[in-house]
Order: sequence, then C-alpha cells, then structure tokens
Amino acid sequence: MRPATVISTLSGNLSEENIVDGITSFLARDDVYSEDFASTIVIQMPTGIAQESPLDLSSFEQYNLKNSWLEYSIAMPTENLLPSGPYFIHDNGIYEAWRLYPDELDTFEFAVVPQDTKGPASVKDKFKLAGIKTTMTNRAFTELYPAELETAEYVETLLGLGAIIVGKSKMCSFAAGENPGDWIDSHCPVNPRGDQYQSPGSSTAGGGAALAGYPWLDYSIGTDNSLHDLVRDTTNLKESKTLPIRILYPKEFFPVANHNQQNLLENYICVLENHLKTSRIEFSLVERWARCPPEEAEGKSLNDYLGNSSCLTNGMSNTQGWNRDKGASLTVEDRNAGKARLGVFRQWFHENVLKQNPDSLSDSILVLPEGKAVPEYRDDAV
Repeated sequence: MRPATVISTLSGNLSEENIVDGITSFLARDDVYSEDFASTIVIQMPTGIAQESPLDLSSFEQYNLKNSWLEYSIAMPTENLLPSGPYFIHDNGIYEAWRLYPDELDTFEFAVVPQDTKGPASVKDKFKLAGIKTTMTNRAFTELYPAELETAEYVETLLGLGAIIVGKSKMCSFAAGENPGDWIDSHCPVNPRGDQYQSPGSSTAGGGAALAGYPWLDYSIGTDNSLHDLVRDTTNLKESKTLPIRILYPKEFFPVANHNQQNLLENYICVLENHLKTSRIEFSLVERWARCPPEEAEGKSLNDYLGNSSCLTNGMSNTQGWNRDKGASLTVEDRNAGKARLGVFRQWFHENVLKQNPDSLSDSILVLPEGKAVPEYRDDAV
C-alpha cells in the first residue's frame, strides 16, 4: 500500500508551483495529511486534456520526492474526478485516507465512515443515520431495533450544509438525565476539564465532552431536555439570510446566584449584542403568558398549566428506580394530556416569544444559563 497525493485539475497547464502550493495547503489544513503522502503524486485531468509541458521534479526536493517520485496521469470524465487530497494506492485501486483518533474520553458509542472531508461533527445517538443503529445508549433498545432505513431530516440538512458525521456520541439512556453513577449499559464519558473527575453533564454528555476535549472535532450536535425540551422544533434548520434582531433575557433565569458565572454570561451576552448590533430585552415568560395566554389554558398560570408535562413525556431509563416508580403510577391518559399541554405551549411560544422568520429562522435569540459553576464530582451521590 503506497501513500499518494491526488491533484485534480481541469486544465493541461498544471505547474510545479501548483503542486507545491497544493501540498503546502494540505500540510497546513488537513489533519490527515503528512509528507509521506507526497512521495507519490497522482495527477487527474478530464478526458481529452493532456499536460502541456513536462514537470521539473527538482522543485520537490523539500518534500523528499527526488528519489521516490512516481507520476500517474489519469484521464476520466470530469464528473468522476477524485477530490484532491491524500489517498492510498493498493493493487489496481486508489482509496481515500482517513485518520483514526483514539476516543480517550470514552465519548462515542461508535464511529461512522464519513462521506466528505469538510467540518467533522458528532451527532447524539438519538438522531437517525441510514444504515446505522440508533442505540439511545440503551442495551435493550439496541437489541430490539434494526439499523435505520433513513437519516433524520435535521442531520440531512447538516450534511447538505457541509458537515460530516464522524460518529454517534453517547447520551444518558433515553436522554433521561442520568448522573454518572446511574450509567449502567455504557460507561459515562470523561469530562476533560479540571482534574477530569468532574461530571460531564447530563443528556448530551458524550457530545459535550468530545467537543471540549478533542481539537479535531469542529461540531457536536446534541439536544437538551430542560426548558429547551418544551420548545424544541421551533424552526427548521436551513441557511440563514439575515441575523436575528432581538436578544431575549428571561428574568426567571437571570441573574444566576454565582457571581463568577454571571460575569462569564454577561461577557458572552455583550459579545452577542455587539455582533448583532442590538441590546438585550429583559422579559418574563410568566408575565408574557399572563398577558396573552392561549385559550386552552383556561386562565391558568404558565406554571399551573404546564405542571409536570415535560416529565410525563420523557423516556424512562430502566436504571433509574425513582423515575421508573414515578412512571408506574401514570396512565396513558396522563401522558397524552401532558403531551397535549406541551403542544399548546410550543405553539404559544412560536407565536409570542421566538417568532419564526423565513430569512433568519427566528427573529430572536433566547439566552439561558446552563448548569452551576461549582465542582460536581462524578462519584458524588445526588
């Protein structure tokens, strides 16, 4: 097996400088590439195009090519040209080169073979990927259901925008909000911060730990099951044409008790204000609801109307005794009623808080604090 660099060009005037610039660019931006791949250069041109002048190999001494240079000139239809980059030549085939990274923080359920070479991303293992099992980080669920037949629309949109999926990250079983000691079917990921014995968080623990600990990962797609769970699916993901014009600062959540945490949040919000050229709007969800409640609320306050609706619709992990006991006391009617109340709230939220905008997804950004800025050791009893 021989490492090689593919250089694809649509013209016949490829120069030594073009090849050197390509190699230099790969070394600077491609974490797969190394000088070993420059030992063989594969030049691709469309059928009917030929190199106009021979190449001077002396230009490549800095890449140790003087004694190991091999040139393959391949002509093929334009639409079949391989993307320029690192490959391996074996027998009569040429194969893309992928770099393997150790998952030292135990953040992934498993890796998947990427389909492109743009921004690497992980997705939480509750999103469907065609041909891949969705495990929900639960052994029983994994055994019961086959591989997915389709990819989640959200992930399809991400792929269309240039993301590549390198693996499915761990989550609490059924995203039920487990503490590290509750993880049974899979080992809880390691938080790379501090002494590495802090809790990695809750539902999207794998995605958060991977993004914080692995410099080769650009994005990590997760979900949240607190207030965000009540308002999920607020918009369809697509490319935004304009920026939101409002920053909503809910008084129910701010300021937080920890002054250091509040200062960090303030710094972030100031950066956001400067970027959007707007100022935050302090408002209250409870007061907004009281001023324009939906008819279905029948005069009830926001807290009274929602009650424990979110808990009624969440999945229950078989490792959480308290959660299982609570679920045993609920009926199908209870769950359906809770689901209906959440639906009413979501529609109200879309119409009165994060209003949808065809150019910017939403006309507003709602900022919320996450977690508490205090040590939380993974072996603490909660």
